[in-house]
Amino acid sequence: MPRLLPALCLLFLLCLFSAPRAQADPVQLRHAFGEITVDPAKVRRIVSVGYHEQDFLYALGLAPVGVHEWFGGHPYATWPWAEPARIALGARPEVQTGFEIDVEWVWMMEPDLIVATFAPMDAQTYALLSEIAPVVGRPEGYPAWGAPWEEELRLIGRATGREAAAETVIARTGARIADAVASHPEFRGLSGTAAFFNDGQIIGYRPSDGANRLLGQFGILTPPAFDDMASAGGNFMVSSERFDLFDLDVLLWLVDGPMQSEIEALPTWRNLRVAREGRAIWADQMMTGAMSFQSPLSIDWALERLVPMLTAAVDGDAATAIPAVPAEMPGAP
Repeated sequence: MPRLLPALCLLFLLCLFSAPRAQADPVQLRHAFGEITVDPAKVRRIVSVGYHEQDFLYALGLAPVGVHEWFGGHPYATWPWAEPARIALGARPEVQTGFEIDVEWVWMMEPDLIVATFAPMDAQTYALLSEIAPVVGRPEGYPAWGAPWEEELRLIGRATGREAAAETVIARTGARIADAVASHPEFRGLSGTAAFFNDGQIIGYRPSDGANRLLGQFGILTPPAFDDMASAGGNFMVSSERFDLFDLDVLLWLVDGPMQSEIEALPTWRNLRVAREGRAIWADQMMTGAMSFQSPLSIDWALERLVPMLTAAVDGDAATAIPAVPAEMPGAP
Protein backbone atom coordinates (compact mmCIF):
# COMPACT_ATOMS: atom_id res chain seq x y z
CA MET A 1 0.00 0.00 0.00
CA PRO A 2 1.51 3.40 -0.94
CA ARG A 3 2.76 5.50 1.95
CA LEU A 4 0.51 8.39 0.87
CA LEU A 5 -2.60 6.38 1.82
CA PRO A 6 -2.83 7.91 5.35
CA ALA A 7 -2.73 11.39 3.82
CA LEU A 8 -5.45 10.52 1.31
CA CYS A 9 -7.59 8.97 4.05
CA LEU A 10 -7.14 12.08 6.21
CA LEU A 11 -8.09 14.30 3.26
CA PHE A 12 -11.24 12.21 2.78
CA LEU A 13 -12.09 12.54 6.45
CA LEU A 14 -11.51 16.29 6.48
CA CYS A 15 -13.82 16.69 3.49
CA LEU A 16 -16.43 14.59 5.25
CA PHE A 17 -16.10 16.55 8.49
CA SER A 18 -16.38 19.89 6.71
CA ALA A 19 -19.78 18.97 5.27
CA PRO A 20 -22.59 20.85 7.03
CA ARG A 21 -24.78 18.86 9.40
CA ALA A 22 -27.87 17.77 7.52
CA GLN A 23 -31.07 19.56 8.54
CA ALA A 24 -33.63 16.92 9.39
CA ASP A 25 -36.98 16.53 11.06
CA PRO A 26 -37.29 14.31 14.12
CA VAL A 27 -36.95 10.67 13.15
CA GLN A 28 -38.27 7.46 14.64
CA LEU A 29 -35.79 4.65 14.99
CA ARG A 30 -36.35 1.01 15.83
CA HIS A 31 -33.60 -0.98 17.47
CA ALA A 32 -33.33 -4.18 19.48
CA PHE A 33 -34.67 -2.54 22.66
CA GLY A 34 -37.60 -0.66 21.19
CA GLU A 35 -38.38 2.56 19.36
CA ILE A 36 -37.15 6.10 19.98
CA THR A 37 -37.73 9.54 18.53
CA VAL A 38 -34.67 11.70 17.92
CA ASP A 39 -34.34 15.22 16.56
CA PRO A 40 -30.90 15.16 14.87
CA ALA A 41 -30.82 18.97 14.78
CA LYS A 42 -30.82 19.05 18.59
CA VAL A 43 -28.11 16.43 19.10
CA ARG A 44 -25.05 18.25 20.39
CA ARG A 45 -23.65 16.06 23.17
CA ILE A 46 -23.20 12.40 22.27
CA VAL A 47 -22.04 9.77 24.74
CA SER A 48 -20.94 6.35 23.51
CA VAL A 49 -21.42 3.61 26.09
CA GLY A 50 -20.50 0.74 23.78
CA TYR A 51 -17.06 -0.68 23.21
CA HIS A 52 -16.29 0.56 19.69
CA GLU A 53 -18.85 3.21 18.77
CA GLN A 54 -16.37 6.09 19.06
CA ASP A 55 -14.88 4.89 15.77
CA PHE A 56 -18.31 5.06 14.10
CA LEU A 57 -18.92 8.57 15.37
CA TYR A 58 -15.51 9.75 14.18
CA ALA A 59 -16.12 8.17 10.79
CA LEU A 60 -19.30 10.27 10.53
CA GLY A 61 -17.50 13.46 11.52
CA LEU A 62 -18.99 13.57 15.02
CA ALA A 63 -17.09 14.29 18.24
CA PRO A 64 -18.48 12.45 21.28
CA VAL A 65 -18.18 14.07 24.70
CA GLY A 66 -17.88 10.70 26.43
CA VAL A 67 -16.70 7.22 25.37
CA HIS A 68 -16.31 3.80 26.98
CA GLU A 69 -12.87 2.17 27.18
CA TRP A 70 -12.83 -1.46 26.00
CA PHE A 71 -9.14 -2.44 26.08
CA GLY A 72 -5.79 -1.12 24.89
CA GLY A 73 -5.32 1.84 27.23
CA HIS A 74 -5.02 4.46 24.47
CA PRO A 75 -5.62 8.16 25.18
CA TYR A 76 -9.29 9.05 24.80
CA ALA A 77 -9.96 5.31 24.28
CA THR A 78 -9.02 5.94 20.64
CA TRP A 79 -6.79 3.50 18.78
CA PRO A 80 -4.26 4.78 16.23
CA TRP A 81 -6.41 3.98 13.18
CA ALA A 82 -9.04 6.46 14.48
CA GLU A 83 -6.61 9.02 15.89
CA PRO A 84 -6.41 11.19 12.72
CA ALA A 85 -10.20 11.49 12.72
CA ARG A 86 -10.31 12.39 16.42
CA ILE A 87 -7.63 15.04 15.97
CA ALA A 88 -9.33 16.48 12.89
CA LEU A 89 -12.52 16.90 14.94
CA GLY A 90 -10.74 18.30 17.99
CA ALA A 91 -12.47 15.65 20.09
CA ARG A 92 -11.28 15.21 23.69
CA PRO A 93 -13.93 12.93 25.19
CA GLU A 94 -14.18 11.91 28.82
CA VAL A 95 -13.52 8.18 29.21
CA GLN A 96 -15.45 5.67 31.30
CA THR A 97 -13.42 2.61 32.28
CA GLY A 98 -14.68 -0.78 33.41
CA PHE A 99 -16.65 -3.23 31.35
CA GLU A 100 -20.16 -2.37 32.60
CA ILE A 101 -22.00 0.85 31.77
CA ASP A 102 -21.73 3.44 34.52
CA VAL A 103 -25.19 5.04 34.40
CA GLU A 104 -24.28 7.79 36.87
CA TRP A 105 -21.26 8.73 34.75
CA VAL A 106 -23.48 8.92 31.67
CA TRP A 107 -25.91 11.21 33.53
CA MET A 108 -23.03 13.51 34.52
CA MET A 109 -22.08 13.86 30.83
CA GLU A 110 -25.50 15.50 30.15
CA PRO A 111 -25.92 13.80 26.76
CA ASP A 112 -28.52 14.58 24.11
CA LEU A 113 -27.99 11.12 22.61
CA ILE A 114 -26.58 7.86 23.97
CA VAL A 115 -25.06 5.42 21.47
CA ALA A 116 -25.09 1.76 22.51
CA THR A 117 -25.01 -0.34 19.34
CA PHE A 118 -22.22 -2.60 20.65
CA ALA A 119 -22.67 -2.32 24.38
CA PRO A 120 -23.04 -4.49 27.51
CA MET A 121 -26.63 -3.33 27.86
CA ASP A 122 -29.67 -5.27 29.09
CA ALA A 123 -33.29 -4.11 29.27
CA GLN A 124 -32.90 -2.74 32.79
CA THR A 125 -29.83 -0.65 31.88
CA TYR A 126 -31.57 0.53 28.72
CA ALA A 127 -34.53 1.74 30.80
CA LEU A 128 -32.24 3.66 33.15
CA LEU A 129 -30.31 5.27 30.30
CA SER A 130 -33.54 6.19 28.52
CA GLU A 131 -34.43 8.42 31.46
CA ILE A 132 -31.34 10.47 30.65
CA ALA A 133 -31.55 10.77 26.83
CA PRO A 134 -32.64 8.80 23.75
CA VAL A 135 -30.61 5.59 23.48
CA VAL A 136 -29.61 3.97 20.17
CA GLY A 137 -29.39 0.24 20.90
CA ARG A 138 -28.06 -2.44 18.59
CA PRO A 139 -29.80 -2.89 15.22
CA GLU A 140 -33.02 -4.86 15.39
CA GLY A 141 -32.97 -8.49 14.30
CA TYR A 142 -29.42 -9.32 15.37
CA PRO A 143 -28.08 -11.04 18.50
CA ALA A 144 -25.98 -9.21 21.07
CA TRP A 145 -22.56 -8.40 19.61
CA GLY A 146 -23.72 -9.78 16.25
CA ALA A 147 -24.91 -6.85 14.11
CA PRO A 148 -22.94 -6.02 10.94
CA TRP A 149 -20.92 -2.84 11.27
CA GLU A 150 -22.77 -1.37 8.28
CA GLU A 151 -26.10 -1.61 10.10
CA GLU A 152 -24.63 -0.01 13.20
CA LEU A 153 -23.32 2.89 11.14
CA ARG A 154 -26.64 3.36 9.33
CA LEU A 155 -28.53 3.47 12.63
CA ILE A 156 -26.13 5.99 14.14
CA GLY A 157 -26.24 8.00 10.91
CA ARG A 158 -30.03 8.23 11.03
CA ALA A 159 -30.01 9.31 14.68
CA THR A 160 -27.53 12.11 13.98
CA GLY A 161 -28.71 13.35 10.58
CA ARG A 162 -25.66 11.82 8.89
CA GLU A 163 -27.35 9.20 6.70
CA ALA A 164 -25.57 10.35 3.54
CA ALA A 165 -22.21 10.35 5.28
CA ALA A 166 -22.87 6.84 6.58
CA GLU A 167 -23.61 5.55 3.09
CA THR A 168 -20.45 7.23 1.78
CA VAL A 169 -18.32 5.49 4.40
CA ILE A 170 -20.06 2.16 3.81
CA ALA A 171 -19.52 2.40 0.04
CA ARG A 172 -15.87 3.36 0.41
CA THR A 173 -15.01 0.64 2.93
CA GLY A 174 -17.11 -1.92 1.07
CA ALA A 175 -15.23 -1.16 -2.14
CA ARG A 176 -11.89 -1.73 -0.42
CA ILE A 177 -13.09 -5.06 0.95
CA ALA A 178 -14.49 -6.07 -2.44
CA ASP A 179 -11.21 -5.21 -4.20
CA ALA A 180 -9.23 -7.30 -1.69
CA VAL A 181 -11.64 -10.22 -2.03
CA ALA A 182 -11.57 -10.10 -5.84
CA SER A 183 -7.75 -10.11 -5.80
CA HIS A 184 -7.59 -13.31 -3.73
CA PRO A 185 -9.98 -15.95 -5.10
CA GLU A 186 -7.68 -18.62 -3.63
CA PHE A 187 -9.17 -17.93 -0.17
CA ARG A 188 -12.70 -18.91 -1.18
CA GLY A 189 -13.87 -22.21 0.24
CA LEU A 190 -11.22 -22.42 2.96
CA SER A 191 -12.10 -23.05 6.58
CA GLY A 192 -10.92 -20.64 9.23
CA THR A 193 -11.81 -18.64 12.31
CA ALA A 194 -10.54 -16.25 14.95
CA ALA A 195 -9.82 -17.51 18.46
CA PHE A 196 -8.62 -16.36 21.87
CA PHE A 197 -6.82 -18.25 24.65
CA ASN A 198 -6.88 -17.64 28.39
CA ASP A 199 -6.12 -19.75 31.48
CA GLY A 200 -5.76 -22.92 29.44
CA GLN A 201 -9.12 -22.38 27.72
CA ILE A 202 -9.78 -21.72 24.04
CA ILE A 203 -12.44 -19.12 23.25
CA GLY A 204 -14.18 -19.52 19.89
CA TYR A 205 -16.65 -17.23 18.19
CA ARG A 206 -19.76 -17.71 16.09
CA PRO A 207 -19.59 -17.02 12.34
CA SER A 208 -21.36 -13.66 12.72
CA ASP A 209 -18.66 -12.33 15.06
CA GLY A 210 -17.01 -9.29 13.49
CA ALA A 211 -13.61 -10.86 12.79
CA ASN A 212 -15.20 -14.05 11.46
CA ARG A 213 -17.60 -12.05 9.31
CA LEU A 214 -14.66 -10.26 7.65
CA LEU A 215 -12.91 -13.58 7.04
CA GLY A 216 -16.19 -14.89 5.65
CA GLN A 217 -16.26 -12.13 3.05
CA PHE A 218 -13.07 -13.64 1.66
CA GLY A 219 -14.81 -17.02 1.57
CA ILE A 220 -12.94 -18.27 4.66
CA LEU A 221 -15.77 -19.91 6.58
CA THR A 222 -16.08 -20.54 10.31
CA PRO A 223 -17.49 -24.00 11.09
CA PRO A 224 -21.31 -23.75 11.30
CA ALA A 225 -21.20 -25.82 14.51
CA PHE A 226 -19.68 -22.80 16.27
CA ASP A 227 -23.09 -21.11 16.03
CA ASP A 228 -24.68 -23.87 18.11
CA MET A 229 -21.81 -23.85 20.59
CA ALA A 230 -21.87 -20.08 21.19
CA SER A 231 -23.63 -18.61 24.21
CA ALA A 232 -25.80 -15.49 24.16
CA GLY A 233 -22.57 -13.52 24.40
CA GLY A 234 -21.50 -14.82 20.99
CA ASN A 235 -18.63 -17.06 22.08
CA PHE A 236 -17.88 -20.39 23.69
CA MET A 237 -15.09 -21.86 25.76
CA VAL A 238 -13.45 -25.29 25.55
CA SER A 239 -10.36 -26.83 27.10
CA SER A 240 -7.08 -27.12 25.24
CA GLU A 241 -7.91 -30.79 24.75
CA ARG A 242 -10.34 -29.62 22.04
CA PHE A 243 -7.79 -27.93 19.78
CA ASP A 244 -9.12 -30.29 17.12
CA LEU A 245 -12.13 -27.98 16.69
CA PHE A 246 -9.72 -25.32 15.43
CA ASP A 247 -7.62 -27.51 13.12
CA LEU A 248 -8.67 -25.49 10.07
CA ASP A 249 -7.11 -24.11 6.89
CA VAL A 250 -6.26 -20.88 8.72
CA LEU A 251 -6.54 -19.79 12.35
CA LEU A 252 -6.30 -16.18 13.49
CA TRP A 253 -5.09 -16.12 17.09
CA LEU A 254 -6.03 -12.91 18.93
CA VAL A 255 -3.44 -13.42 21.66
CA ASP A 256 -0.33 -11.74 23.04
CA GLY A 257 3.24 -13.06 23.05
CA PRO A 258 3.12 -14.95 26.39
CA MET A 259 -0.14 -16.65 25.39
CA GLN A 260 1.38 -17.66 22.05
CA SER A 261 4.30 -19.29 23.84
CA GLU A 262 1.88 -21.10 26.16
CA ILE A 263 -0.11 -22.44 23.22
CA GLU A 264 2.94 -23.50 21.21
CA ALA A 265 4.25 -25.48 24.20
CA LEU A 266 1.16 -27.70 24.30
CA PRO A 267 1.45 -31.14 22.62
CA THR A 268 -2.22 -30.98 21.69
CA TRP A 269 -1.39 -27.89 19.61
CA ARG A 270 1.88 -29.06 18.06
CA ASN A 271 0.25 -32.20 16.66
CA LEU A 272 -2.34 -30.31 14.65
CA ARG A 273 -2.12 -29.73 10.90
CA VAL A 274 -2.72 -26.00 11.42
CA ALA A 275 0.41 -25.89 13.60
CA ARG A 276 2.62 -28.22 11.53
CA GLU A 277 1.89 -26.40 8.28
CA GLY A 278 2.23 -22.87 9.69
CA ARG A 279 -1.42 -21.96 9.11
CA ALA A 280 -1.75 -19.90 12.29
CA ILE A 281 -1.66 -16.10 12.28
CA TRP A 282 -0.52 -14.64 15.58
CA ALA A 283 -1.99 -11.15 15.74
CA ASP A 284 -0.15 -8.54 17.76
CA GLN A 285 -2.01 -6.08 19.99
CA MET A 286 -2.81 -3.66 17.17
CA MET A 287 -4.13 -6.33 14.82
CA THR A 288 -6.07 -7.89 17.70
CA GLY A 289 -7.61 -4.51 18.41
CA ALA A 290 -8.47 -3.83 14.78
CA MET A 291 -10.04 -7.25 14.21
CA SER A 292 -11.97 -6.97 17.49
CA PHE A 293 -13.25 -3.43 16.87
CA GLN A 294 -14.49 -4.16 13.32
CA SER A 295 -15.32 -0.52 12.71
CA PRO A 296 -15.07 1.19 9.32
CA LEU A 297 -11.84 2.83 10.48
CA SER A 298 -10.25 -0.32 11.94
CA ILE A 299 -11.19 -2.45 8.92
CA ASP A 300 -9.64 0.15 6.63
CA TRP A 301 -6.39 -0.15 8.58
CA ALA A 302 -6.47 -3.93 9.01
CA LEU A 303 -7.09 -4.95 5.40
CA GLU A 304 -3.66 -4.19 4.00
CA ARG A 305 -2.06 -6.11 6.91
CA LEU A 306 -4.50 -9.03 6.96
CA VAL A 307 -4.30 -10.03 3.30
CA PRO A 308 -0.51 -10.74 3.26
CA MET A 309 -0.89 -12.65 6.53
CA LEU A 310 -3.64 -14.83 5.07
CA THR A 311 -1.64 -15.42 1.91
CA ALA A 312 1.34 -16.67 3.90
CA ALA A 313 -0.77 -18.79 6.26
CA VAL A 314 -2.88 -20.69 3.74
CA ASP A 315 -0.01 -21.92 1.53
CA GLY A 316 0.54 -24.90 3.87
CA ASP A 317 4.28 -24.28 4.10
CA ALA A 318 5.53 -23.82 7.65
CA ALA A 319 8.69 -22.17 6.29
CA THR A 320 6.69 -19.22 4.94
CA ALA A 321 7.03 -16.35 7.38
CA ILE A 322 3.83 -14.54 8.35
CA PRO A 323 4.45 -10.82 7.73
CA ALA A 324 4.64 -8.67 10.85
CA VAL A 325 2.39 -5.67 11.29
CA PRO A 326 4.30 -2.52 10.19
CA ALA A 327 5.45 -0.34 13.06
CA GLU A 328 4.25 2.87 11.40
CA MET A 329 0.54 3.51 11.61
CA PRO A 330 -1.65 6.46 10.67
CA GLY A 331 -1.93 8.65 13.72
CA ALA A 332 0.84 6.89 15.66
CA PRO A 333 3.10 9.21 17.61
